[in-house]
Amino acid sequence: MAEEWIYIQWEKGSRYYEARLHPDLWGCWVLTRIWGGKETQLGRIENFPCASYQEGRKQLAIIQARRKRHGYKMVIAKN
Repeated sequence: MAEEWIYIQWEKGSRYYEARLHPDLWGCWVLTRIWGGKETQLGRIENFPCASYQEGRKQLAIIQARRKRHGYKMVIAKN
C-alpha cells in the first residue's frame, strides 16, 4: 500500500470534525484533527506527530469509530 495523504470529514447537526494524515515539511507523518461549529468561527485544531504512517492509520481508525459512536456521518473521504 502506498503511503498517501488521507482526509476525512464527518458532520452531525451543526457540528463538523475533520481528520487529516499528511507529511510535514520534513517528511514525518502528522495527524491533524479539526472540529467546531458549522455556523460559527469557533473550533479547534490539533496536530499530533506519528511515529509512522501505519501508526497514523491506526489513530484514524480509532477516531473513525469514535465519530460513529457519537452519531457523526462521514461526508468526505479522500486519499
